[in-house]
Amino acid sequence: MASMFDQYSSALIRENTNEPDPSNQPQSSGYVSVRIKKEPPIFSKQKMNLNLPAGILFLSVQNDWVIILMTNLTILRMNIKQPDKFTEVPIDKYVGGFKSCNLFLDPLGAHLFITLSPKTPGLTHEVLYLQRNSFKPKFIPKLKDQEITAIGFNYLNNSEMMTGPILLGTSKGIIWEADIGIDSGDKLVQQNIRQVFDMRRTDGKPNPITGIEFHMRQAQKNIHCMILVLTLERIYKFQDTLASSDSKMASGQLQKVFEPYLNIPEDCVCNFQIVRSQLNYSKLAFNHEEDFPKSFGSLTEDGINFQEINPKMNTLEFVPQEMIPYPTQEDIAQQPENSYKMTRKMNTPLSFVLTDFHAILLYVDHVTAISLLNYQVVYEEYFVEQYGKLCNVVRDVRSNVTYVYSNKMIFRYKINNEQRNAWRLYAERQKYDLALQYCNDNPAHRDIVLVKQAQSFFDMGDYLEAARIYSDTQLSFEDVCLKFLKRNQNDALMLYLKNRLAKLKSQEKTQITMLIVWMVELYLVEISRSAGERERELQKEFDAFMQTAIVIDCMKKNRSVIYDLMASHGDSHNLAALTTIHQDYESVIQQYINQNRFDDALSVLRAQSRQELIYKYAPIIMEELPTETIGVLINQGKRLDPIKLIPSLLCLDSAKHIADIVKYLEFCIHSIHCAESAIHNYLIQLYSEHFPDKLLTFLETQGKEITMISYDAHYALRICLKRQIRDASVFLQTLLDMWVPAVELALTFDIQLAKFTASQPSDKSLRKKLWLIIAEQEIRGKQENVQEALQILKECDLLRIEDLLPYFSDFQKIDHFKEAICESLKEYNIKIQEQRKDMEDSAISAEQVRSKLQTFRNRSVTIGAQEQCAICGVYLLMKPFFIFHCGHKFHADCLEAQLLPQLKPEVLHHLENLKQQLTVAQNQPQDTVSGISNSKEHLKSQIEDILVSDCLFCGEVMISTIDKSFIDNWERVDSDWQ
Repeated sequence: MASMFDQYSSALIRENTNEPDPSNQPQSSGYVSVRIKKEPPIFSKQKMNLNLPAGILFLSVQNDWVIILMTNLTILRMNIKQPDKFTEVPIDKYVGGFKSCNLFLDPLGAHLFITLSPKTPGLTHEVLYLQRNSFKPKFIPKLKDQEITAIGFNYLNNSEMMTGPILLGTSKGIIWEADIGIDSGDKLVQQNIRQVFDMRRTDGKPNPITGIEFHMRQAQKNIHCMILVLTLERIYKFQDTLASSDSKMASGQLQKVFEPYLNIPEDCVCNFQIVRSQLNYSKLAFNHEEDFPKSFGSLTEDGINFQEINPKMNTLEFVPQEMIPYPTQEDIAQQPENSYKMTRKMNTPLSFVLTDFHAILLYVDHVTAISLLNYQVVYEEYFVEQYGKLCNVVRDVRSNVTYVYSNKMIFRYKINNEQRNAWRLYAERQKYDLALQYCNDNPAHRDIVLVKQAQSFFDMGDYLEAARIYSDTQLSFEDVCLKFLKRNQNDALMLYLKNRLAKLKSQEKTQITMLIVWMVELYLVEISRSAGERERELQKEFDAFMQTAIVIDCMKKNRSVIYDLMASHGDSHNLAALTTIHQDYESVIQQYINQNRFDDALSVLRAQSRQELIYKYAPIIMEELPTETIGVLINQGKRLDPIKLIPSLLCLDSAKHIADIVKYLEFCIHSIHCAESAIHNYLIQLYSEHFPDKLLTFLETQGKEITMISYDAHYALRICLKRQIRDASVFLQTLLDMWVPAVELALTFDIQLAKFTASQPSDKSLRKKLWLIIAEQEIRGKQENVQEALQILKECDLLRIEDLLPYFSDFQKIDHFKEAICESLKEYNIKIQEQRKDMEDSAISAEQVRSKLQTFRNRSVTIGAQEQCAICGVYLLMKPFFIFHCGHKFHADCLEAQLLPQLKPEVLHHLENLKQQLTVAQNQPQDTVSGISNSKEHLKSQIEDILVSDCLFCGEVMISTIDKSFIDNWERVDSDWQ
């Protein structure tokens, strides 16, 4: 439970969240801001419960290390993360006769400097140094008699034993460079202590340094260094680029930064700013980001002299300085009167620190936080007297934690989401880019900023930029459109509509259609009003717009609306272009045909890829442009089905179309290998009517096998006979095995074709019959020249003289046939001799077979007692067995058991019948022993013939089972193996 003082102190907190009145804010139709719970305050105070043995003189916090110099002259060192582990170092024996002036702690929290001023005569100013792990403070002799008022530490230093190069400013205006630390034996090390710059005024008066800080940044092989020095009257800036091989600065390099500024009159140097202040104290405070300052400020009597630093170290740049005013006297008058004694609020703070968006001001009895963006007080808290007098406010650079301490207590301030209202404040200052950056993905805040930014551009007359930004807001669509319509800004309106169209979802069909139709209307209006280069630009934009996917999809469903809109404007150019872009080729082609612009229609037909349009319009265009149309059809290749074009092509029978139709049909057959009989039949018809000399060549290229041709041979034969194309008719008759009519027709005009045709049949009797037809005509035509007629015997080896004699006249002399008859007798004699030789060879082969059979009858095989059955492995002589010529040996029963599953059903059935008959014969009575014995032997012989017809391992049985698995029952095998 909080103490009574804590409860009373909480009542003295005044917080302004910077949340404006919603009724005064621009409302955006798309978002409703709903706050589920109240946000925690930006600044929340937490008292550190430390039982300090004495009061607090000075306090410093760096890198989570808290260093306290107490009134009992004891230094308390404590890590915030381990508050129960702290150490105390008494320094009373070192500071006798001195007064503690200030406390300086480096960013590591490892190096502590205490400045001392003399209280008794005879003493001089001293600097006491204490390392974090040491319990023995050390005086720095080389800094004796120097009143150190400010120290600039090295942020690149990471050594806990040495400070690295640092800068020290004195009350007289002299800057020293030093490197302080201790060695392994806890002995003081003071290196390179030298004076590097003198800032005393030209009139000889001292110029006390109240703040000093320097920062370095590595850039390849160079180090960019900047130094800021604050005095009561001025802010000095020093910068230089130093060459270095590593990221750490060597001792003495800081002196090089000041060298370019030496021996230059102060009034001639532009490296300082005048601070107009009458305060006898000042302070330099920095806001760091990753050990590098992003802004700084100094105290003046009128406010905080605030400046931001450009992060590019090689060119030290500062944003133009601003004077942040302190809270006004009206704020003082509004403070509540309290029953306890309260010190009147002083307008100038004692100290301050900077955060990213606020300045925390420390007064004697209260703490005030003001915004760096609008200078308004966002937090204020008064401290009761029991907490003691407030001394200072400090900030940990590394952990970004702020501490306020009095002479009795320490308070830690937690900062919660201090940038929560930055978006609104930046927007009010018209810094919209920064405002959007701090919206933190809050759509409602982002929308408000965008509306303000768009309105700003609209008021300045930059309507296109305003339209672009408005399209990203949720402001009412109607309101935005009316803004541009009232100003007659169609270009900006089209840009706004285009961007809004791109953001619509595909399900919002109605909105998409409305926007597209409106934009088409606007484009058409602007194009009709423009001329020259402006017209061409608009036309180019309109063409690109109409080619977008969303417009094309909308056109498919609302084509008539767009067409009517263009027709109402009389825009025939865009109407034709639109139909082409949206692949409405049918309308374009129909328009060109109606206007007798067949060349343009064919160009559109050629450019599109819809085959149904080719089937529909190609025959129409072909009436006027046959050659060009056939070229288009040929270019389509296999994408077209020629069958669908045949009905239209049949209607084109004029002379100027036939040659092109034949060209296309030939392309279909020879190039794309069309096998449709209708195409072949139509080409045969055209050949027979117009190009008969090409018909036979075409038929021959189709082949002489009737099952392989694609045309109807009977139809082709009828056409050829009708058109009296005799050579083609002969070819078709032979194809249809009409050999006799083919030969008879060939004899009517070409005896050689007849002979060639008669030689083609493979049937000798048919071939002989055909040659006899030819021979009859030859003989009857050459009765007077018998020798020429007999030449046919040499052309056909199937004909004999006796076959031809019936066709000769009975009055021919025998002498004319003497030579032919002798030749025939010679041939018969040769054939008789060949058959006699064949009979002798057959007799010899039969004798050899008989001798081999006799040899096999006398062949024997010796069986040893150790021979085993190839199936069961038991000795072979134990049971009846069979031996094959290949050497395999099987028991009779083993062979039968293996062979039965492999036999054909009919053979197996016959074997079972034989075995039944054998069983019956064996059961017959003994009185018919002789007959039964013969029957048994015969049955056994038949059974053995079936079983031993082939070896089980070497014969056909093994070959027929090669595709069968060795194991049929895998489950049984698994169980056996287990």
